[in-house]
Amino acid sequence: MARVGVALVGCGSIGSAVHLRALGRAPAARVVGIADPDAAARARAQRIAGRDAVASADPLELIAHPDTDAVVICAPNAVHAELALAACAADRAVYVVKRLALTTVDARAVVAATEASGRAAAVGFNHRFHPLHRRARELLRAGAIGRVRAVTTAFCEPMPVATMPAWKRSRATGGGALLDLGSHQIDLVRWLLDDEVEQASARLQSELSDDDSAELRLELGSGAVVDGWFSFRSGRCDWLQLVGDRGVLTLDRYAPQLRLATARCDIGAVRRGTWPAFAASRPWQLRKALRPAWEPSYARALRAFVAAAGGAPVELPAPRDGLRTLEVVLAAESTAIAEPLVEG
Repeated sequence: MARVGVALVGCGSIGSAVHLRALGRAPAARVVGIADPDAAARARAQRIAGRDAVASADPLELIAHPDTDAVVICAPNAVHAELALAACAADRAVYVVKRLALTTVDARAVVAATEASGRAAAVGFNHRFHPLHRRARELLRAGAIGRVRAVTTAFCEPMPVATMPAWKRSRATGGGALLDLGSHQIDLVRWLLDDEVEQASARLQSELSDDDSAELRLELGSGAVVDGWFSFRSGRCDWLQLVGDRGVLTLDRYAPQLRLATARCDIGAVRRGTWPAFAASRPWQLRKALRPAWEPSYARALRAFVAAAGGAPVELPAPRDGLRTLEVVLAAESTAIAEPLVEG
């Protein structure tokens, strides 16, 4: 079976170090080219991709290349929609890292174009492919904790302003902790619970860059409430705790560990379980223990996309999921009275 020719557009640190390496290791993918306007970024990416990969400063040239079957877009947020529409116009499968677009108008245009094209299309909500999150969804669907009443979550990635990409420092170009970090948890809550957000509100803080910390509150259609904290100025963490009427499920991506606690009403005690236990470790968990910075979900998400681009019936986070998450973020931001930027 012929491998899928994949073009990577955007060769920044994550694009090169994570997405490009993952694509290079995907058996069903063949990296046909890389594109970035920055010559140093292109050179770095080509060293990873190999000499046979086309290197271009013009993403449209690479998208139109006859060997390109699918496009992975890792460029800055402000050009995601433009590049996704170009990929659709060229009849390519398209994968857009999270933040489908900066406006709902652009996001809806991408949704319409991808759905009309009939080609595989995905948004990079890669956390859906983490083994812990997939196991949690199985447990929730099996009723392990009953009806979910409340969710608390925190996702913080401390980042010095000096090392932040310029676009990430400004909300106008797609920065801000709520859009950058909170969008992952908004999507996870929708996906884990098969539920939709009906109300959203937020409080935003700007310490060293625009909206670099955010509190979020959501009300879901089921009646469950979600409280979240997202920040570039807090200790590194990524966890969710789901409280149901029969138990509590806690997911810690950095541990990595899933904990299930259910009530033993007959003796007034709690039964606890942990997955996966190191006594019965999975290969991904052992690799995580050896390399704590390694994240299994990127490669799994990209392999799923490549399989779908090759015609396999694979469930992907669709552009419509990206649109819905953006709508929730914008609705929450519309309620916020942002605290002023503190000059540091």
